[in-house]
Amino acid sequence: MSHDKPNVAFVFDLLQDVNILWPVAKFVDAETNFNILLLISDRFAARDKTGAWRQELEQLAAETGAAVLHFSQTYEAYSLLLGGRGIIFAGSESNLGAHATSHNLFVSAPPGYTRVTLQHGYECIGFLQNREQSIAFGTEIRFGADMLCSWMPVDRLREMAAIEKPKVLVTGPASLLLPGNDAARGTSNGAARQGLVCENLHSVRLNTGGDFKASYMDTFNVFSEELRARGSTLALRPHPGGQYVVRNAVPLPANVTLANEPMYKLDLSRFAYGISAPSSVLIDMVLAGIPTAVWQDPDGAIDASAYDGLAKITTAEEWLAFAEAAMRDPAPFLERQAAFLERTGIVTEREKVRRAFLELISSTCTGATGSALRMLLVANNDIATLQISFMKPLRALIDAGLAEVLFITEKQLRTEEKRKRPGAQLWFQQHIDDFRPDIAVFCRYSGLLSDWALNYLREHGVATIFHIDDDLLNVPISIGEVKYREHNKPERLGAIDYLIKNTDLVYCSTKKLQNRLQQIGYDRRYTYGNVYCSTKVINEAELRPTLKVGYMGFGHAEDLALVVPTLVQFMQERPEIKFELFGTMPMPAELEQFGSRVSLAPPVRDYHAFLEYFATFGWDIGICPLQRDVFNEVKANTKWVEYSAIGAAVIATSGMVYDDCCSDGCGILADDDAQWLAAFRRLADDPQYRFDLVRNAQARLRREYTIDNLRAQVLNVFDEAQSIRHETIGMKQ
Repeated sequence: MSHDKPNVAFVFDLLQDVNILWPVAKFVDAETNFNILLLISDRFAARDKTGAWRQELEQLAAETGAAVLHFSQTYEAYSLLLGGRGIIFAGSESNLGAHATSHNLFVSAPPGYTRVTLQHGYECIGFLQNREQSIAFGTEIRFGADMLCSWMPVDRLREMAAIEKPKVLVTGPASLLLPGNDAARGTSNGAARQGLVCENLHSVRLNTGGDFKASYMDTFNVFSEELRARGSTLALRPHPGGQYVVRNAVPLPANVTLANEPMYKLDLSRFAYGISAPSSVLIDMVLAGIPTAVWQDPDGAIDASAYDGLAKITTAEEWLAFAEAAMRDPAPFLERQAAFLERTGIVTEREKVRRAFLELISSTCTGATGSALRMLLVANNDIATLQISFMKPLRALIDAGLAEVLFITEKQLRTEEKRKRPGAQLWFQQHIDDFRPDIAVFCRYSGLLSDWALNYLREHGVATIFHIDDDLLNVPISIGEVKYREHNKPERLGAIDYLIKNTDLVYCSTKKLQNRLQQIGYDRRYTYGNVYCSTKVINEAELRPTLKVGYMGFGHAEDLALVVPTLVQFMQERPEIKFELFGTMPMPAELEQFGSRVSLAPPVRDYHAFLEYFATFGWDIGICPLQRDVFNEVKANTKWVEYSAIGAAVIATSGMVYDDCCSDGCGILADDDAQWLAAFRRLADDPQYRFDLVRNAQARLRREYTIDNLRAQVLNVFDEAQSIRHETIGMKQ
């Protein structure tokens, strides 16, 4: 996605939002060159019990190249949009509780965006309500939108609050943005022999009194049985959100099939006729050019006045009479429906709808202003921490043009220092001046010009963060002599000390690391993350024999040495077991006796390529031994995350950093050699147990260690640092 283009964002919270917004998103893709963003709430995912609508959005993203952004709270959605520009569409937005997600987002949307609410149905809350809606919700509905796209002129929107009417733009139904038949003239398929019945049984109007749901379904059952006796079939369409017959497992006659695909994939014109309780689907069927009838209860208690002019039917006999007449001669019904559409004022000309939406989107986006969040990331090199902690969670924002990144590494600075023209400091200053960052993160940085860069950024109002994911002031020799000597150079320790003491905010990878810094005397503003390493599940849990054990590490030979004797004993007992080492360490000499049963995979430095390669190993067990020292006590649980993602069951040292993530059957904790050996044996003997551990761990990954969760965490850290910087500037003035 281009960073320079405006964004057209769509908010998905209710399941029926997909039917409303899909045509607009497809239209934007076909008719404009703007970026498309799909903002999906956690509530949407919770409502989508079967995952069917998630698949629809995945297809939409694939077809349009849209960026998919998930959010839980309003501030997360705000953060995802912050700095961008364009237009935001909602298919269900008002001050009613059911619409709270979209409404709260609209009320607090960042500048640079125009907020647009679509009329999502014929009798739409706040637009043209039925009697039961007005009784239940009142008639003074408010919107957070800047513009309200209606199907018909404002004088037909009899229940719209006066204060909202100036926002109205008459576009017609968004469904007409998709190719289809010209509804105004009617094109019923004379060859069609199957009818369609739609249910809207979750509607508030059916809850006003009496058992209308039972009455409707009883009539439907009698009608369908009569059709079966005549050798005819029938299609039943549940409401996309309510899904009454599906959720309640209502038994259907043998001649009835479900037509449960999304409306944008359902060709209504293939049916001979359509019947529904009062619902906007009646308008869809009329627009499709098929004979359409509205069901009303025998006492006329349900308000169907908005559909005056359409055929009205109540009893099963009337349903049959309508079906027979519609199949025999649809023309009288189509003529009647054309007059009905004209009286409603609904815009039905497809080209008018297209022009209205194109003008709205184009004029709004080309006139919108805003800029992406600019992040300066400073590190010793292109280290894995940069990828794990920042680039991976923020990639969706960068691809969507909502964020821009400038990398500065010590390696670059030392190259410029050697050239001495213009020199490292001037080179660094020119890059800062050209990029004009909003936020600067020193990620594990201990290199050249740390004090100068920090002071220069602060003088220019840039919020600064020191990100630390190890106790870099107390690096032990156990991580390897080369790393030990490099980390403990006085100039590096001095740079870390200066950054901790002087950045606006210190962002620690774990709570224990934050506590450690406080214990050794640093009185600073701290924050820490609940998530350090995020991931998606790469290899799903698989029930299979346990054949391969693995260890992944970069310079942690002393950790691995803890379990080598136990591993030797286990492999001697089980000749089918293989061991694989992935990283920078040599294979322990004790394991060389196993010949081809042990192997060594060299390290992969690029983190994305590392995960892809790691997923091919097929490990059944991943081990996480840790030396019991103060350095390891504050580490993150990265190995558990990555092992679980590739489908390996985890055994880890107890009492260190893995206790929480391995709890509740998500891994095995071992305290001594006997417990390690018992864990190896159980996983080898009980594939079902191994499978359950992996499945539990992957469920935790999906729940707690998501990229979306880490993105929200990082953006919150940015917000906190910027607030501190603004406070500091205010105190100096």
